[in-house]
Amino acid sequence: MDILHTNNREKFLAYNKYKTAKKKAPFIIFHHGLMSDMNGSKAMWLEDHCKKNDYNFIRFDNFGHGQSSGKFSDQTISIWQEGLNLIIDKLAKQPVLLVGSSMGAWITLLASIKRPNDIIGMVGISSAPDFSEELIWNKLTHSQKQKMQVEGICDIGGTDPACGHVYPISFDLIKDGRNHLLLNKEKINIKCPVHLLHGKQDIDVPSSISERIFSKISHNDVSIKIIKDGNHSLSREKDLNVICNSIDEILQQLNPNS
Repeated sequence: MDILHTNNREKFLAYNKYKTAKKKAPFIIFHHGLMSDMNGSKAMWLEDHCKKNDYNFIRFDNFGHGQSSGKFSDQTISIWQEGLNLIIDKLAKQPVLLVGSSMGAWITLLASIKRPNDIIGMVGISSAPDFSEELIWNKLTHSQKQKMQVEGICDIGGTDPACGHVYPISFDLIKDGRNHLLLNKEKINIKCPVHLLHGKQDIDVPSSISERIFSKISHNDVSIKIIKDGNHSLSREKDLNVICNSIDEILQQLNPNS
């Protein structure tokens, strides 16, 4: 593990970077999901795949996650965008293919919109754009909304009964998320190839969200893969192989002679 410091020395990102000796190798960056980290099964599997295929690879903990600085409850979508931008600008320093899981897919979708010259492709896994509004705020009771507005934070449990996680969701996250909503737009202006993967059995983030993203992305080179028996995690070996295949397909399409 290495540390990337910002201009504020107390604010930093933990990361792991694999750099191949192969010239002009593509760079893959993995962004974890909400309250996850860079040591999850998807991140580790992708790192192994990239090493085997001579791709450069970076996995990292965004602010408030894992071993990076900051409390989770103090973070917002804007801050997590800042984290990904730092990784791209300070560590990759070249065009990248982004892989985002759940919340991470929202961050990578936003980066793909805002940095068309830097993002050559994107893979979204159980993508959860607008989760703060559609999957949290809109499902809160009136009393929960009042509590969040008065106290600034509210503990929210996961949708899946098998999930024991409780998320301390701040009202700042809700308010900031409204500045970055995508699903309410007529078009999502992304200009690179995109693969969307989603489990039909996903209880936390319905697969219909990926279907809505698919229909709104303006670029024609968009694929969606619905895994009929897949859940939100998509961490089984066969799921992980589908993710790796999507990375390979995009890179082969961009560099057919490689």
